[in-house]
Formats: sequence, C-alpha cells, structure tokens
Amino acid sequence: MSFTGLPKEIRLQIWTLAYFAEPPRLVALRTKPHDESHDEKWFCPRYSPSPAPMVVNICHEARAEAYYQARKAGHVIRHHIGPLFVPPQQLAQFTEEYYFRFDADTLYLPLEDQHVKHFDDSPEVGLLSHFHKAVNLDTSKLQSIAITRVIWCGYHDGSLSNTLRDFASISRLIMMVPEEVEQDEARKALFVRASRRIASLYRFDSANRSPELTQLIAISVDFARLERGQLAILPKHTWEHWSSLGSTWTVMDGPEQFYESMSGV
Repeated sequence: MSFTGLPKEIRLQIWTLAYFAEPPRLVALRTKPHDESHDEKWFCPRYSPSPAPMVVNICHEARAEAYYQARKAGHVIRHHIGPLFVPPQQLAQFTEEYYFRFDADTLYLPLEDQHVKHFDDSPEVGLLSHFHKAVNLDTSKLQSIAITRVIWCGYHDGSLSNTLRDFASISRLIMMVPEEVEQDEARKALFVRASRRIASLYRFDSANRSPELTQLIAISVDFARLERGQLAILPKHTWEHWSSLGSTWTVMDGPEQFYESMSGV
C-alpha cells in the first residue's frame, strides 16, 4: 500500500511524530530593514531566517498538521511591531510567524555581524526582550540560548544578564566563539572568564528566585562556532586550557565561585 493510500488519521499521526521527533534546531532572530528614525520605545520588525521544521515542507497535509500541532503546543511565535505599549483602540501590527520548540530548539541572537540593526541589543526592545514578549505565549519556558558578543556582555554591558532574568527555565548557555578569539591567546582567557561571569550571574539570579536553594543551580555551558547555519560545539578539551579556570565551572559553580567570577578580570 502506498503512503497516500493509508487512512488519513494514520498519515496525520505520522506527520505529528515527524514534527516532534525532528532534531533540535538553531533558530535565529533578526531585524528587517526598516525606517530607523524611531526611538528606543518601539519594537522593530523582527523575523527568523531559520528554516522551518522539515516536515513543514513535505506537502500541504504535512504542513497543515505540523502547524496545528505547533500551535497547540505553543511553538508558533509572532511578535508585536511598534510602540512598547499599544493603546487598546489601536490595531496592533505583528511579525511573520516562525516555529520554536521550547523543549528542543536553541534561540540564537546574532549581535556581531553585518546584519545587526539598531536596538538589537536593547534591554527594553532588543532581540531577546522582543522574544520574551511573544504574543500569547509563555516564553519563559526557553531552555537553550546561543549568546554572541560574549566578552562585551560579560564585562562591559549588563543588558543581556538583566534580560536573561526573565527566563527562569534556561538549562543550557551556548557561548559563540568568534574567529578572532581563537587567534588571540589573551582574548581566549578573557572569553572564558566572560562566559563564566554570564553563567554565574544567571545561576545567582536563579537561586534568588528560589531562596530555599542552598547552592546555585546546575546549568550547562558550551562553546560553539557557527558553521553553515548550524552549531558546531567545541569539545571541552580544545578550550579548557584557554584560562586557569579549566572547565568544571561549566557544569556547576557554588556561591563562592560566583563572587570570585564577579571580581576583577
């Protein structure tokens, strides 16, 4: 019997299984070209250039069933465009929808390439804040995020850490390693320490949300490159000697290590 000869309910079940069984995706969020004369109280038009789940591109029936299952599971993201606060009498504008599976996919925030627009790193209306305010979804379920501009975020600008506090379920931080870091010994050490600061601060904030915890929560930290639109995770043995910190901090730090990471370079 051909696939099309199967009963429809069986075919729909296959499309559903295909949607939920797809390997984790790296889902980027970017800003579309637009009139940039507005101030920092305005959400820019954002979109995801990342391909939709593979099952969406098989056929109309597969696409419709995958979309239905994604909507039901809270995996279809769209964002408000325009003022931070829209008066009820105004008709809100929205971005195009994209898929994001909170239990599997990784959110990628590209903040250091030629496509970066103004306010992308804003704590109020930037990429991460905009993701957090997705329409009618609990985005605090985000579990995995890939971070760029690690040294800057770790030592010069606390906006990222301040915004990460809105996401209580993160269990994996992926630090994106730019090429210039791998070619400079001093920047390698700085990159590791900046990564640890970001991770330690998130762990500390998480512990503050749960005062009954006696130690900082476990969050895994990985280093990665972007290769052909996919994450290429660096094995720990390739970077654990970049600094004197080793790699054990990527799994767990205690309160003492938090204060150590916050002091000096």
